[in-house]
Amino acid sequence: MAKSNGAGLKTEIKQKQVAIPITNVILAPYLEKSSREVEEDVLNELKENPLLEKKSDEAEPVVAVHKPETEYDNPDPDSAPYDKPLPGERLYHASNRSVNDEYFAPIAIAEESLEEHLMTQVNELNLSDDDKVIAEYIVGNLDSNGWLARSTSGIADDITFGADVEVEREDVERVLKLVQRLDPPGIGARTLRECLLIQVRQKPKTPESVKLETLIDNYLEELGLSHYDKVCSRMGITQEELKHLMAALRKLHPKPGNGFSSGLSDVRRNQIIPEFEVEVDEGKIMVTMPNRIPELEIASDLSDDIDKFAAKDESVKNFYTSANRFITILKRRQEKLMAVMKSIIKHQTAFFLSGDDNRIVPMKYKDIEKDTGLDQSVISRICGGDKGKYAMTPWGTFKLKDFFSGALPSGDGGENSVATKAVKNALKEIIDSENKKRPLGDGAIEKLLKAKGYAVARRTVAKYRVQMGIPDSRHRKEL
Repeated sequence: MAKSNGAGLKTEIKQKQVAIPITNVILAPYLEKSSREVEEDVLNELKENPLLEKKSDEAEPVVAVHKPETEYDNPDPDSAPYDKPLPGERLYHASNRSVNDEYFAPIAIAEESLEEHLMTQVNELNLSDDDKVIAEYIVGNLDSNGWLARSTSGIADDITFGADVEVEREDVERVLKLVQRLDPPGIGARTLRECLLIQVRQKPKTPESVKLETLIDNYLEELGLSHYDKVCSRMGITQEELKHLMAALRKLHPKPGNGFSSGLSDVRRNQIIPEFEVEVDEGKIMVTMPNRIPELEIASDLSDDIDKFAAKDESVKNFYTSANRFITILKRRQEKLMAVMKSIIKHQTAFFLSGDDNRIVPMKYKDIEKDTGLDQSVISRICGGDKGKYAMTPWGTFKLKDFFSGALPSGDGGENSVATKAVKNALKEIIDSENKKRPLGDGAIEKLLKAKGYAVARRTVAKYRVQMGIPDSRHRKEL
């Protein structure tokens, strides 16, 4: 059954309609839950209700396509201008503080832990007993990102005193190089530069890979400062070549260990499983809800005579009512989640096409309410909460609440949320354009941000300014 919901969005949902009234109070817990939790509810219902069964056909994903009515500049990141950084070109900061990981390709989460994955490979190497002990210590000192969290001299001391094996730092360095050849690429690095270089050096050597290695090894700070002309001049390459190198750089993973479980017994419960998958193709944005939740129906061998049984047996009637209600709840949950995601895409089209967080626009729950007709309390349950829902995009995997700027004053926006970055970008633009002889105080910046649609408090301005390494107005004043 095809439906149209305005703004060029068309949805196709193939599912049996069940006419059972479901109030928001009944539906609310299912809107908050992740698909994994709802899947567990489905399995429990199948055990408890004999009238329910899985549909024999595999459930089809729900798909919506958004074709913007407005032309957006530079939908292809490779064609982005140099006066604004490419999505992913702000990966590296001069302060070397952090990486905007969401611009890198997302990594699927494996059931096995990183330590298990690496030790399987270590056991296949032809290592001496001492070297195997060193390798085990190295693997045991990797953090969840796959980076080495302890110095090689510290590991050497640990082994010497803890394992009663005489080991020098040079021995640890030698074995570390072996570990760094294991899968996933980039494992065992101590810095971002080393992590990326390991990955590039494991690829077949080509003219482009040699240039990419040079770019990473020598010009990360220049990239963070958007000094593209300087990079091109020093490397002797064109701007077009640099764009291609940046596209290759975006395919590397700064935290290669993130694709593995924590090794906990409840790892499935802790996995981030995106509720939506967003793809961009020739200016169109397609959002899919992979139907991981089993689709249910009334048991086929009873469906024809169910009314007769229900009239005679109160327990059958209760099972029948409960089954229909649960089927309807699942359908309503799917419809409401997709409606909210479609509205988010409508408002943030420029971001989804480009991946550039400078193009995030202020958005609040009331904006989604206008599009969908859903109460803000319903939207909050879908997008908010500690768990939240995730969307996997070409630019990374994001929480839905990260696209909202209206929640920032109450602390809803995470430090790495898209909306927070949009506010920080706006703050930086204001400070960059201020009169340096009379720099703006935090209160004045707060008012200018509110004029741009960002309702942030003065203390939030000060907090973001400090996080960005920007001094207060007194220390920004120039003669």
